Amino acid sequence: MLLVVEIVAALFLVQGIAPLIQEAAGKDPEQSFFIVNSFDDQQPFASIVLILLGACMLYGTVRTRRQRS
Repeated sequence: MLLVVEIVAALFLVQGIAPLIQEAAGKDPEQSFFIVNSFDDQQPFASIVLILLGACMLYGTVRTRRQRS
């Protein structure tokens, strides 16, 4: 189960960080498939939420693994 949570967390991180990197590189993230493209007006906020959610999920799985061992 922890593996599934880690995979979802990594996907959230990629979906949150990639549009920001593309925008910083001068490319249009609107042409790519990102979850944040669904939120037209609040795209930066959605990216930040996905990044924080992914980071919290990864942190939680790391803590759980340490407690079990």
